[in-house]
Parts: sequence; C-alpha cells; structure tokens
Amino acid sequence: MATDRSEATRRQLCVATEAIVARHGLSHVTLRSVAAAAGQGNTAAVSYHFGTIDALLRATVDMRVDDKEAERARLIAEAGGLAALDGFSAWRCMMRPLLSLADEQIPHAHVRFLMHMRLDGRLSDPFDASIDRPRSPTMPLLLARIQAALAHLPYQLARARVALAGTVFWNAIVLHDQKALGSAAEAVDLPTLLADAERLVRMILLEPPPC
Repeated sequence: MATDRSEATRRQLCVATEAIVARHGLSHVTLRSVAAAAGQGNTAAVSYHFGTIDALLRATVDMRVDDKEAERARLIAEAGGLAALDGFSAWRCMMRPLLSLADEQIPHAHVRFLMHMRLDGRLSDPFDASIDRPRSPTMPLLLARIQAALAHLPYQLARARVALAGTVFWNAIVLHDQKALGSAAEAVDLPTLLADAERLVRMILLEPPPC
C-alpha cells in the first residue's frame, strides 16, 4: 500500500535524522544530509513528508516515544504492575527501553539525540512528572513511583535526584560508545558499565537526605 510505503519512508528519514544528530549535532541536519543518510535520492523528501526540519525533529522524538512506550508497558506488566515497583524498579522500567531500539543506524543514537535536543532547548524535561505526555502514559506513572520513594526529601532535591539518576544512565551509554565513534580511549564493556551505573543510581535514589 502507498500509505505503508510512505510510513516506511518517514521512519527511514527519522532514523537517519537521529543518527546525524547523534554523531554531528543538530547543526548538521539539512534536507540534503537527511535524504542522503536515509538513502533517498530526492533531497525534497524531508519537505514532502514533514514540511520543515523542526517538524522532522519533532517526528523523530515522537517515533521513539512510541517505541519506548510499548517496551515500558511490557516491562511494567512483566514486573507485576505499577503497584509492584519500588523507586529503583520504576526507574529501571523507565530507562531500560533506551537499550532496545532495534533500527538505530549507529549504537544508541537515540540517547545522544535526546541529549543534543535537551541541551538545545528543544525537549522538555524528560524527568518532570508534571508534564502532560499523551503519547507516553507510563512515563508520569513511573516518575510518580520514583518521586514517592523520595517523598522523605525536600521537593526540589527529590526532583534533582530523579534527573541525576537519568543522566547517569545516559552518560554511561555515551561513555561506552566513544570508542565506536572514533575515540582512542578503550571502552568498558556495556554490561559492566551499566551495572556500575545502576549501583550509583541505587545510591542516588535510596540515600537518605543529608543531615
């Protein structure tokens, strides 16, 4: 069907955009660079399917929101439902889907894409439970579970710990991928690095407040 082909092309363009941002940053996203990375001979493909670069970036975010939402729902069900999750388990359900995106062009491109979008002010706070997320209903529920586990802390400190826990995970993945992206530094294997990151996150989420 033509619609299926159109959706497949849109996804190819979004995946290509994600990879360009991950490797080179937002300034390298152009009609020509995205079309070439997606294997599209027509440089007008982005304009045809999305209209603008900004709309393409938003569609790329939405594509991965949908991908991650399905995996988060699966992990929550596998754990026995939201009521069975403590703060750390809720955090794990929130973050682990970042590792299961099957069609990334380069390793963990989505994590670096998110970091660039956040630093450029194009992405709302991913760890704020008060933000309406109609495409991702599990996110505020998981964030609420995490914040409930931190209810003994002052509100701003609790929010800071949630954000810190998330960025520890993001940065562990980026640190691992530096070798694949051309760094001379030897990379720690990902399971070891993530296990260490999760130990740090346990401390962040479970450490009592300072005296």
